[in-house]
Amino acid sequence: MYFYIYDSFLVKKKYDKMLSKIETRLASLDIAGRKHKLSILKSVSEITHKILEQDSSPTIVVIGSDETLCATALPVAGTEATIGFIPTENDSLIANILGLPVNEYACDVVSARRIEYVNLGKINNQYFFSSVEFEPKQSLILADKKYQIIPKKIKSVKVINLDFLRFQRGIDESAEGKMVSNPKDDYLEVLMGTPQQKLFFFKQKEKRDSLFFVKKLSIDPKNPRNEVLIKVDQKNIIKAPALIEVAKERLKIIVGKDRLI
Repeated sequence: MYFYIYDSFLVKKKYDKMLSKIETRLASLDIAGRKHKLSILKSVSEITHKILEQDSSPTIVVIGSDETLCATALPVAGTEATIGFIPTENDSLIANILGLPVNEYACDVVSARRIEYVNLGKINNQYFFSSVEFEPKQSLILADKKYQIIPKKIKSVKVINLDFLRFQRGIDESAEGKMVSNPKDDYLEVLMGTPQQKLFFFKQKEKRDSLFFVKKLSIDPKNPRNEVLIKVDQKNIIKAPALIEVAKERLKIIVGKDRLI
């Protein structure tokens, strides 16, 4: 059965026409289903768990943003649920990677049900779908319990499951197909370097970042007073020490024919 999770910002009147087109298209494809609207009183986790109680193998389709898609993907890890996505913004990074058009045009992709099984990442005891990022400072970083990384001049570390292989978020057409992570190989991509900053009137110097692949990465601040904050899926913040690894569970997700993975 199909269940649709509507992002909280879609309650604004300016989205009424767009939602009407989406719902009309879903009905014409005979994949209309139960609607759940996010709000202050209804969280993604709460709604997703409720759906899983009602149906052991649902198709859960997020209508909205990358952030909500990431949050919805986590509770269904290791279940028989299938995740779909109807992005409502043209700058959706995950939609670009998964080969999804925006708005009502994505309904046909959901109907086609072209499914890929992708990895999830895990940081301590919680999953992440896209990536985690942090400033290493003076922390000790150990890769696969074998290799120690000394982050002397490194300003940022990004551990990627499903994302473009760069620090800046956003779609860069020149990078399509060339700088995308592989969320199906049981490895996480680790990007180390300095995020590029825009300087007015000055030409940017080319920055060379280091990229390598791991199954596990541990972060341990050498000095307890030197707090290392880790941003998870561009939203949640946790503190080091932390163990980042590939989760054993996989996720079933609907993709388009022009996907980059």
